[in-house]
Amino acid sequence: MNGSNIDPTNSIHRSPLRGTYLLIAGLLAGFGLFIALALAGFGVLSRAQATNAAPPPDPALTGNFGRMFRNLPPFAPPTDAVRNALMELGRPGGIMDANDDLAAGPVALITDPNLQLINRNNPTHTAGVTFFGQFLDHDMTFDQRSRLGFPTQPIISQNARTCFFDLDSVYAGGPSGNPELYDPADPIKFRIESDGQFEDLPRDPINHVAIIGDPRNDENMMIAGLHAAFLLFHNNAVDLIRSQNPSITDIQAYFQAHRLTVWHYQWMIVHEFLPHIVPQSVIDDVLTNGRHFYNPLRNQAFIPVEFQITYRFGHSMVRPSYRANLHGDNGQPFFGMIFDPAGEGSSDPVDLRGGARAPRRFIGWQTFFDFGGAFSADARPNKRIDTIVSTPLFRLPLGTIFNG
Repeated sequence: MNGSNIDPTNSIHRSPLRGTYLLIAGLLAGFGLFIALALAGFGVLSRAQATNAAPPPDPALTGNFGRMFRNLPPFAPPTDAVRNALMELGRPGGIMDANDDLAAGPVALITDPNLQLINRNNPTHTAGVTFFGQFLDHDMTFDQRSRLGFPTQPIISQNARTCFFDLDSVYAGGPSGNPELYDPADPIKFRIESDGQFEDLPRDPINHVAIIGDPRNDENMMIAGLHAAFLLFHNNAVDLIRSQNPSITDIQAYFQAHRLTVWHYQWMIVHEFLPHIVPQSVIDDVLTNGRHFYNPLRNQAFIPVEFQITYRFGHSMVRPSYRANLHGDNGQPFFGMIFDPAGEGSSDPVDLRGGARAPRRFIGWQTFFDFGGAFSADARPNKRIDTIVSTPLFRLPLGTIFNG
């Protein structure tokens, strides 16, 4: 990691908290060339190579979306016939629906090969790839103003995220801009709570709404767990920096911990995430020779709407069901559908939606990422990148449908 004197054997990497920091260091695979272009196009590498701590970007300085291929003609005119055809394409039971046998239950959908003949497993990705990709998306784009079903020009649609991999979805406005995200007893650390067994996002005590920088990061248990992992990583980075420099001021410790956390995040994307999707030669070409199509004016970086559209292929990677953990459900594994209407309104839903707290609602990461050794046998795959979408995604809970 350029510019860092952090020893990889020090305490930040040896926390006993269920491998949370191994998770941060060990996430693999992802959404490929989109990320390579973004890293080169949005200046991530130059930020990672900086030698001086600097405040994170002002989250108020948001830009609009735009187009990369401004003169590209539309795929089809916006006629009623085209709209009806698209509705038919995406309807429940239509040609994109995997028609998973939900009656077989969440365990069989994972373990029975006969239930995976149409909705096929991905032999090279583990189940967590999907949710890390979702986390990256939420760190770069958030359209809070466009309305579903109403055409909106990208250039007048504001992006509420900075178009950098800078974790503004986690840090938001910092301790002064968003003090509700930070620990009152130590305001340069994040608030972190517990579900009764392990860490959980801080939540409103009445309705259990997560108190975090991006509400979408509580859509499901997996992305909520990732967000909590970054909160914990930052807090441990603060402890490490203070231990190495007892006289450091709080503001200096905060910015150094922020920088260290972002560096790990960016290093992981470049060196662990991309090579599993894109040939290393392509990554090297983009990072060495620069961009070919995305060329914004200086200091006017934006998210092309083409990226937002293309990124939707990640939905095909979602499984109908997952094993959330190995021992959380009264000593037994907790299996659940990604979403199940039967979970609506429950304080401890049967599915893996977010927005709830109970002792079994935590993620055992060895199911979602391959940590090697004895843990490899526990890792499970995600679904292939194709035109098939798992059936539960055709009946999403309303609470998961945010703009952006």
